[in-house]
Amino acid sequence: MAKKVSALRQYLNSSKSLHYSLILTLPALAIYEIGVIILFQDSFFELRNSGEVLLRSLFESLGLRHPLVISGILLGLFMMVMIRGYKIEKKPGIHANYIVYMLLESMLWGGFIFISLQFFTQLPLQMVSMEEKLSNINLAIGAGIFEELIFRMVVISSILIVLERGLAMGSRVSVPLAIFFSAIVFAGFHLFMEVYSFPIFSQRMFGGILLGSLFYARGYGISVYAHIIYNFLILAYSW
Repeated sequence: MAKKVSALRQYLNSSKSLHYSLILTLPALAIYEIGVIILFQDSFFELRNSGEVLLRSLFESLGLRHPLVISGILLGLFMMVMIRGYKIEKKPGIHANYIVYMLLESMLWGGFIFISLQFFTQLPLQMVSMEEKLSNINLAIGAGIFEELIFRMVVISSILIVLERGLAMGSRVSVPLAIFFSAIVFAGFHLFMEVYSFPIFSQRMFGGILLGSLFYARGYGISVYAHIIYNFLILAYSW
């Protein structure tokens, strides 16, 4: 007789999947890319988050600079992976209530991360005009999407492959190491765009550890929205 899975366990398993993560993330990506087209139509690299630096630099090296083309490629890739994930996982359907639960859970995690990082230092932003505020709101969304994609999904997964398959480490050692090293990469990459400050660097590193742990435990979608909520709280605190 098959063991019955509790409703909570079903939610935790499904919401962690890449399929549900991309369903949750796709609207945010669409909003962000539309915002980029509207707000930054005259500048390709005017304001960027650290994760998107890598992706848009890759597009530029391929000769792709038009915002509409780049936005179309990113949205198309997300949808292709989402559809592929749905077919692989063979889910009977999409539980709309799971999306609501994931958003609520992300809000809780985002608030927790915001409170935790206030013990290091505060990151007030100087925003005067409405255009600056709108730009930072849009970039807060993009940072959640692309920084989680690069520094959590790609970096953590890559380090785990090296540690577990290359060095034959067990998950009890490899997972904490992967999260720790990805947090160093995450904090270090910001130094390309800002002057070094130990309180800020340590804050970003600890934030990378929290988000990395959240990504590993709860999946890409929830870590994306927790990151976005954290960014929104930073902006709200600065206003």
